[in-house]
Amino acid sequence: MNLGEAVVKNLSRPLRAAAATLFVASLAAATLVAATPTPVGAATGAPYPTGPGYWLAAADGGIFSFGGAVFEGSTGGIHLNKPVVGGAPTPFLEGYWLVATDGGIFSFGSAGFFGSSGAITLNKPVVGMAAHPSGLGYWLVASDGGIFSYGASKFKGSTGAITLNKPIVGMAATPDGGGYWLVASDGGIFAFGNASFKGSTGDKVLNKPIVGMAATPDGGGYWLVASDGGIFAFGDATFFGSTGGIKLNKPIVGMSTDDKGDGYQLVATDGGVFTFGNMAFLGSTGSMVLNQPINSLMLRPVPAVKVDPYAPTASGSQSSNWVTSGTTQQLTLTKTGADSVAAGARVLGVAGFTVAQLGKIGFTSVSGTTCDGTTPYFLLEATNAAGGVDQGTYACTAAGLANTFDPVAGTGGKALPSTDVVNSLDIVQPKVTTASLTNIAIGGSFGVIVSSFRTYRSDGTTLG
Repeated sequence: MNLGEAVVKNLSRPLRAAAATLFVASLAAATLVAATPTPVGAATGAPYPTGPGYWLAAADGGIFSFGGAVFEGSTGGIHLNKPVVGGAPTPFLEGYWLVATDGGIFSFGSAGFFGSSGAITLNKPVVGMAAHPSGLGYWLVASDGGIFSYGASKFKGSTGAITLNKPIVGMAATPDGGGYWLVASDGGIFAFGNASFKGSTGDKVLNKPIVGMAATPDGGGYWLVASDGGIFAFGDATFFGSTGGIKLNKPIVGMSTDDKGDGYQLVATDGGVFTFGNMAFLGSTGSMVLNQPINSLMLRPVPAVKVDPYAPTASGSQSSNWVTSGTTQQLTLTKTGADSVAAGARVLGVAGFTVAQLGKIGFTSVSGTTCDGTTPYFLLEATNAAGGVDQGTYACTAAGLANTFDPVAGTGGKALPSTDVVNSLDIVQPKVTTASLTNIAIGGSFGVIVSSFRTYRSDGTTLG
């Protein structure tokens, strides 16, 4: 990590909604006393913005936010060793990485730093990156197809030792992170791991070179985009239109698609954005005078949550884990000791929601969909309009009652103001017993169901 990266890493960690709680492996809440956790992060007091959005990244690391995308920081005011060449959003809200041609990585918001090639002498410059679906790592790709893997991202192969007809210009990861595709400027495709080859333009004469690609949500296909905005669809990727027949002010440099794969967005070096299918146009820098050209568009992901069990105590007085039982996953919370340390889990990704956005919360016990008298409770902490902290517990008060709670209405516990901003949400088991849950539900307009240790988005897609 070079000096510029270190500065940005230290400066780019605002305690913004959802940023501070994501991917915390050993929560401070593991040492709960009287079932009161130490919040991992505090909300900003502003409700979480909903709706689609995207970020545009420039060669100097300048970031331009549109729609619901939240600005988390940039390198626009920092002297870089090498220009930024691309970026990737985290699968959680809210954060992104930027990558420079020397492989320097700059992380913002909920994006973690997992390493870089900034201090390595590279054979060829880095031209792009792809995030691991879990958000716990990323790949960098160089123009010779050399691959640099960090965090949860695993090396599956490269073209670094192959003589290519044309240089690599981009990459995309498979939905489960088990593989990736590389694309060259002639549209040649190189598939590694569990990425399947679905076709290429490597044997075609193109009007303009390929500059990027995007994969479909199920990994069954991909799109290639040329600098004139020409689109080439392969596998289950659907053609929704292109700018191939339009005279552009500036060339296209990249593309992105959403979690449904029902459209795509193209971005030009002047920040002009072109949308096709069901993708929304939310703004551009096409009419602005930029310091440096735009080189990537990062789409804001849909809401996602993760349930992270507390770290087991050294004394063994509690254990909290996702376990496999038959063909299903269960969150098993076991407390064996008589001390004050509770078993439990933290729901990550909801910090910054208003209580109204959080909506109804609930869980399903192995014994059924109603309380059995041994189930745990939710502990919700939120910041009120005056800057103080409101706390509510939501529990089954008797066997047979429904285990769905409404913090706004006060069902199962204390009613909190709908405009309170969530700091943390925990599932707590303070009694000496074992509770096994098969589903945790977060309501509101998102309707997110977490049915295993994996993370599910609002459309049910597994993130990893």
